[in-house]
Amino acid sequence: MTSPFDSEKLQDSSKVLSSPAKKLLLIFPDLEWNLKRSGYTMGAVQYLAIVLFVTITAFLGTLFLTTTPFLLTHTELNPYMAAGLPIFVALFAFFYFIYMPKMTVLRESRLIDKDLEYMLKDMQIQMTAGVPLFNTIANIAAGGYGECSKLMNEIVQQVESGSSMRDVLNNYGMLSPSEYMRRALWQIANAMQTGSDIKIALIALSNDIRQEKENKIKVYGQELTLWGLIYMMMVIVAPSMGVTLLVVLSSFVGSRMINMDIFWGVLFGVVAFQIMFISLIRSKRPNVG
Repeated sequence: MTSPFDSEKLQDSSKVLSSPAKKLLLIFPDLEWNLKRSGYTMGAVQYLAIVLFVTITAFLGTLFLTTTPFLLTHTELNPYMAAGLPIFVALFAFFYFIYMPKMTVLRESRLIDKDLEYMLKDMQIQMTAGVPLFNTIANIAAGGYGECSKLMNEIVQQVESGSSMRDVLNNYGMLSPSEYMRRALWQIANAMQTGSDIKIALIALSNDIRQEKENKIKVYGQELTLWGLIYMMMVIVAPSMGVTLLVVLSSFVGSRMINMDIFWGVLFGVVAFQIMFISLIRSKRPNVG
């Protein structure tokens, strides 16, 4: 996977941070595997050193941009903003890049699982018709199954370069972001080794994926009931009753304490909550193809 972290200048500049990166790596033991499964070619220590370098650069850059206008205009500088904003930007950059490989793995896993069930059924049909395993994998690589086809294309290229198909399936199964793809490749490799029927393993795994998708849909439907109640309370009941209460209180405390700014704030809060709520519901929606 190509990324801005592959820049040689960035890698050379971050070498001085390799020692603290090795110590910090103990806090993130899964980083090495996440990098491999997301397709990065660098090691965990080198990646973490680059993250530290980017974090320090973000802190110093934000500190410079924050303090320079005040120094040039000779105005008073707010110490909380001068220190707080660079620290916030640095922490955000650090954790964003630390968890970026894991998020990449999760995203690729969802893309693979989206088409995996249909890919397995296609493989089952082809092998039932007597198509050899390698030709079946080659047909899947050209079958338009998204990330599944890309992975199968890489397997075909490795086999054509002279590698053993069973070893290639085991290696790609180990590095696959998707648990179901990992199980599929390992079961095919084990069936090749033991001489058992591959079609039976494909049928069982396809049924497991279908059952998992149905369970996700049921859980999502149950969650929507609760989220719908929260939405009604926060967007309909609370604003309407709150505005009514503010109108009543304004007749007692006067318009100085309760003015139009409060009502505009309520409107802005309702709009912001609805945007966040929609984003949350979309993120929880199961990707079942």
